[in-house]
Amino acid sequence: MPTIKDVAKKAGVSISTASYALNNLPSVHPETKQRILDAAKSLNYYPNGIARNLKTKKTGNIGVFVYGFSGPIFSDVLEGIRQNLQENGFNIIVSSGKSSENLLNERQVDGAIIFDNNLTDECLKNFASHDFPTFVLDRIIEGKNIYSSVIDNEGIVYNFIREMVKKGYRDFAYLSGPNDSFNNNHRYDGFKQALKDENINDHKYYQGDFTIQGGYQIGQQIGLEEKKPRFVYCANDESAIGLMKALREMKIHVPKDIALAGFDNIYLGEYLTPKLTTIGIDHLKWGKSVAQALSDLIKDKKLNEVKHPEGQIIIRESC
Repeated sequence: MPTIKDVAKKAGVSISTASYALNNLPSVHPETKQRILDAAKSLNYYPNGIARNLKTKKTGNIGVFVYGFSGPIFSDVLEGIRQNLQENGFNIIVSSGKSSENLLNERQVDGAIIFDNNLTDECLKNFASHDFPTFVLDRIIEGKNIYSSVIDNEGIVYNFIREMVKKGYRDFAYLSGPNDSFNNNHRYDGFKQALKDENINDHKYYQGDFTIQGGYQIGQQIGLEEKKPRFVYCANDESAIGLMKALREMKIHVPKDIALAGFDNIYLGEYLTPKLTTIGIDHLKWGKSVAQALSDLIKDKKLNEVKHPEGQIIIRESC
């Protein structure tokens, strides 16, 4: 089995220089580093991860913690994160549930990106307090080494609803996501404030769960109601897609009978009939931006201003 001594000999450098290069430390000239990496590859040599971690106190791993893996939103954010971390030489560990808490408590990652409201603020603050940068995408937390990058859910939904009022809509309903969702609750706050500022005092509320099936079930319920809302704002696109499917099956026409819109701009919305009006977020760009900021912090570079993702109102055919 080859050793680091063999790598150093083949590359024509000292053992310490070989060690610095293989541990991705910045004190080795790029040409020398590449020669060492080539030597290691030709010898089929891989550093001992445990020994390396003890020496550098770094794992080379970034944890991305999400509350689930279904749906197109997570896949786009994760792909943006993956692309950037790979470019910066980090491994990515994606986890959900109890294992996420264990990885944080045992400090098995050098930094974390959080999209899981099941992880408590206390858990995240404890992890960050050990000088591990932590980016939170699903809430705002104040604390050492904690940075939040969140969608302006309230502001952009507020602007959208007021725009719909200008188009003549007055009878609104809100199809929600889970009650414990940061995004859902702030979207609902924006929805309510817009109606209040337009002197619209009443609206219907339907409890959803951010899924197509949940939206479909609400659509079946609305279809049986004697007095139906004229406009249903859905807290995400998947709910809107399920709702539209149920309404179509019940011969209720969108937007002639009921107009609707969603949030997220998932690719499927553009292929519906009618095409879904929505609020778009560039989730791939968001993932890349957050990952770059985290990489800079871990590499002790200066952190520029943490940017929040921008939302865009996309008017199509459903309203």
